[in-house]
Amino acid sequence: MYFKKIETEGLAHYSYMIGEGDEIAVIDPMRDVEVYMHEARKAGKRIKYILETHRNEDYISGSRELAHYTDAMVYISDHEDLGHVYGKKIRDGFELEVGSLTLRAIHTPGHTLGHLSFALYEEDKTKAYMVFSGDSLFMGDFGRTDFYGEENLIKMTEHMYKTVFEKLLPLGDHVLLCPAHGAGSACGDSLDDRPYSSLGYEKATNKLLKVKSKEEFVKKFASMRDRPNYFEHMKVLNVKGTDYVGNTVALNTLTVKEIVKMKDDVLLLDARTKEGFIGGHIPGSVYLPKNNLISFMGSSYPVDSKLVFLIDKEMGEMEEIYWYCRRIGFDNIIGYLPDSIEMWQENGHKIEQLPTISAKKYKKMKKDNDFILLDIRNIDEMEKEDPDENKMSISFTTLFEDFNKLNKDKTIYVLCASGNRATTATSFLRLKGFNAVVITGGAEMYRNFV
Repeated sequence: MYFKKIETEGLAHYSYMIGEGDEIAVIDPMRDVEVYMHEARKAGKRIKYILETHRNEDYISGSRELAHYTDAMVYISDHEDLGHVYGKKIRDGFELEVGSLTLRAIHTPGHTLGHLSFALYEEDKTKAYMVFSGDSLFMGDFGRTDFYGEENLIKMTEHMYKTVFEKLLPLGDHVLLCPAHGAGSACGDSLDDRPYSSLGYEKATNKLLKVKSKEEFVKKFASMRDRPNYFEHMKVLNVKGTDYVGNTVALNTLTVKEIVKMKDDVLLLDARTKEGFIGGHIPGSVYLPKNNLISFMGSSYPVDSKLVFLIDKEMGEMEEIYWYCRRIGFDNIIGYLPDSIEMWQENGHKIEQLPTISAKKYKKMKKDNDFILLDIRNIDEMEKEDPDENKMSISFTTLFEDFNKLNKDKTIYVLCASGNRATTATSFLRLKGFNAVVITGGAEMYRNFV
């Protein structure tokens, strides 16, 4: 048996290659598909089949492009008519032979109405070996059930209960669990940071599997979550199709003169270190390193925005950042300025610094009513020892929509876990005219001081 798990960094997305003999099936491929063809070439096998567990909203599917290059057949769910322009529709019970292996489709609604999981069997078709669960059962969590609106939330959560308890778990404790996402995904709330799991291990450790009834599960799990703006765009592209991206990194090196000329018409995104941005940055830029990029940019800016990246002397992670953008549909990347701060200053331009206060100083400072503590963490990150005086909670991913709730007459102290997201949020708020200050070290450092 051939098995390969492909992790898409930034999206916490997992796709899989499964094969036997000279054939491979790919499950839920990402947009830049060269990695699958490369792995197939290394293995001396041919990609013959592509399976989608569901229509994704958090990244662009690579199914059409991979099929274009390999002539593989794409299989999609026939349990929901979304208007797809590609793919052969299949239903519950469909079986695909890959060499001596069998992939059996299981209709597992909840995250979406048409969602499919795929159970993998070896020669004995009565005992599953793995299950590719898509966005139904995760490690430590379940796929969100709020995509069809609040009016359908209870119904979709009931679907999810039946999917997991009546369709997936009965496959057996021994079955290996292969979900489409890991920790950090926007498709769940609190996924465990583990590389592998099994249905039996989830039964033993997943708190959501400890419920005693469907009603208890619905009460615990049914809730509306933050939904990044770019999800709507992904929903359309993954039905109607989008341009192929190939394997070329189309990145132009820019000059300071070009940046000055275009800076009012583009997003200037500083991808250097947090410390570097705080110490000095180009006016009008937002701190946005790759680990914040998808969660903040995907929530905050239109996908057709013109992007310019500011980086250090070496190109470093720029190619990774390029693919991060393209995987979620941000295709209008104008280029990047290398050695950005030095080049900016050498050309006679001023830089700005970002105001900060350490968590220790913030804890000890005399407080009045002339400030707001803006906590941008998620609720599950907060602890009772955290600061709460004059506190407002606006999550990192909804700040773009909710920043007008803040008072411009007051100093805004921005808190996250360590200061990383707070640096992005503070740079964004200052561009909007707020007197915002980063609490460096964040809540983690705050709790360490008595």
